[in-house]
Formats: sequence, structure tokens, C-alpha cells
Amino acid sequence: MIDFYNPDYVDNDGVKLAVYRDGPAPNATDKPAVMFLHGWPDFAIGWKKQMAALAAAGYPVFTHDGRGYGRSDAPDGALHYTMAKLTGDIAAIQDHYGLDDAVLVGHDWGAIVLWQTPFYIGDRVKGCVGMNVPLMRHFPIDPITLFRQTLGENMYIVRYQTEGACEPILEKDLVATFSFFLRSGTGGRQLKKPIRPEVIQAMKSIDLVTLLQAADEATIGELLLSDEELAYFVDGYSRNGMTGPLHWYRNMAGNWEKQKQFLVDGRLPKVEKPCLMYTAERDGVCPPRLADGMENLCEPYERIDYAGCGHWTQLERADDVNASLLDWLGRHF
Repeated sequence: MIDFYNPDYVDNDGVKLAVYRDGPAPNATDKPAVMFLHGWPDFAIGWKKQMAALAAAGYPVFTHDGRGYGRSDAPDGALHYTMAKLTGDIAAIQDHYGLDDAVLVGHDWGAIVLWQTPFYIGDRVKGCVGMNVPLMRHFPIDPITLFRQTLGENMYIVRYQTEGACEPILEKDLVATFSFFLRSGTGGRQLKKPIRPEVIQAMKSIDLVTLLQAADEATIGELLLSDEELAYFVDGYSRNGMTGPLHWYRNMAGNWEKQKQFLVDGRLPKVEKPCLMYTAERDGVCPPRLADGMENLCEPYERIDYAGCGHWTQLERADDVNASLLDWLGRHF
């Protein structure tokens, strides 16, 4: 069992990354190494059920707190959180453990990074598994402009662009913050009625900051964290705060601009590695329709859709994810 309080540390150009691993040594098995990438507002511990299942099946497994998160370093300044830096961290961890490549599994922001690794560090990627956030084509305008035009100034990613604007709200009561965000798509609390018009508008514009502040009206589903896990999250974010994690969002426009270097005739080249995509019916931020057409962007490609599931697929449907992931790995590697 992984001790998530005592990681290994891997240095990447002066940034120490907290790494957690399980299973056999990579050189002791012919099974590929599998690296798990977490999203926001998560930590490496969010993959503990998948790590345990794959390690028991004989896979060398690795995960890390992304830079800015948990027990990893949180360097000052958004320039330290670009896509080049985030994918470079993956390569640095592979180098440290003597891995030529690995199957990468990402959720939320981890999936955003995952789907860029074939372009940034393609020779280090054996296969790709994305949860909730799909591989998307290169859009004609940068994502922040797109979000602003379609959902308005209060869409949470647009609000996150200004350093210091949302951190005090998210950090004010960490128990309340994680009790709001890490919930299932069904069961548990239902929406309070009647709902104020400003809360309804926040739902329409995906204004998660306002919804957090109106949690008594806007909270749904069952909390997916035990008391012990909730305490772990509070401890982790008490170390570095929210600024580092939100810097990932503050590079989205710049990452879009840098992505142009990989375009061929105005398009991203097809990812020709085994790819698996999970979608969740009740994910209000990343609905399944976002993955429609992904079969044209990567090959070989498979997709699994979970009905009644919310954003935290690996927590809410852990047994199903573990079984399907082991099946897919066994068929492709």
C-alpha cells in the first residue's frame, strides 16, 4: 500500500516533484509502466484505487503531485506551469526511474496534459487513457477567448486568469471547498429549491466560484472523500495554496499558441498510439459530447461511457474503471 504522506522526490530543473509508486520494479516485468496524472483540485492520492488494482495485477505504477500541488514544489510565477513544463515533469520522472516510456492515464487537467504528451514527448508515450477531458482539435481561437465569448466573464476558467482574484475564495474554508467539489453525479444531496436567479445563472455559465459560495443551494451528490481523505486534502492545500494549481489555467492561451508548432496543414497530426477515452453522463463541465469525433484524432481508439456518473469517474466508478483499464491494457500491451 502506498504511503501518500511519504513520497519519493524527483528533481526537474530545481523543482522537486512528490512521486508515489507501487507494483514491481519496471525491469522485473514485461508489463508496461503506467503513470497516472491527476487534475484540479485533486492530488496523486485520487488514483489510489487504480494504483492498487494495477499493482496487484503486476504493473509498475507511478503517480505524482503535479507541480504546485500537495507535497511537490510550487515555484512562483505562471511561467513555471506551461505545457512544456508539465510534460517535461513526466519525462523527468521517467528518466529518474529508468523508464523508456509508459502508458499515461489522466483525469481532468491530467487528461489535458495527457493528450498533449504525444506532441511534446511522443517517444515517451506508449498509450493514452483520458478521463472526462478528451483530445480536441486545435481551435481557431484561444480557449480563454472562446470561453469568454460563449459563457461570459464569470465562467470559472475565465475568472481564474487573474492571479489573486479567486484564491482567497477557494482557500477561505478548505473543508467546504473540497466538500463542494469532490462529489458524485447522483445520490446524496439534491438541489435546494427554490434556487435564486443568480445561482441558476452561475450554473448556466459554469461559474464554479459563485456556486461554491452558494453551496447550500448548489451542492449535489454524495461526498466522495472519507474524513481521513478530506483531512489529507486540507493538509495538502494548506502547504501551497491554490495559486500554483490555478497557474495551470493561466497558461491555457499560451499553450494554445505554442500548440501551433505541431500543426500539419493547420491540424494536429493523428495520435497513432492505443487510446482509451472515458466519459461521464453527469459531468456538467466536461459532458460526453466533447469526445464526439475523437475517433478521427487518434487510432486505435476505444471509448467507454458511464451513465449516471459525475466528474470524478475514477472515484465514483472505481471498480468498473479498474476492470476496464486492466482489460484494455491486457489487449494492447
